[in-house]
Amino acid sequence: MVQDLTVFQKTYDFLLWLKPVAQKFAKAHKYGLGIEIENETVRLLKKIIEANLSRSKKEELIEESLVVYEIIRTLVRLSKDYKQISVRQYEFASKNLVEIGNLLGGWRRKFSKNFQAAGNSGK
Repeated sequence: MVQDLTVFQKTYDFLLWLKPVAQKFAKAHKYGLGIEIENETVRLLKKIIEANLSRSKKEELIEESLVVYEIIRTLVRLSKDYKQISVRQYEFASKNLVEIGNLLGGWRRKFSKNFQAAGNSGK
């Protein structure tokens, strides 16, 4: 099950932390930047679920997850630069995002090797 995936759980927990934080953004940023970070984090959760359940497009979906992850990292950094989150909140978010990124990278390496091995064994 997808709930057993550490990367899913870490991303889910990050979203639980993020939602109330983004709700406190100033009005000028809440309905743009705040919603965008939330939406991209939900999108990442969806990509993780799709990748986990996919048989034929797993590697492609993991790559797409990494792109969404980078978007989230950039949006969180913008939030700090716009002073919508504190330095302490930024440190917390960054720590969690690094962990998620490491898990996604490990997942990519695992399936890249599997796909390469499967491709080479047919020759």
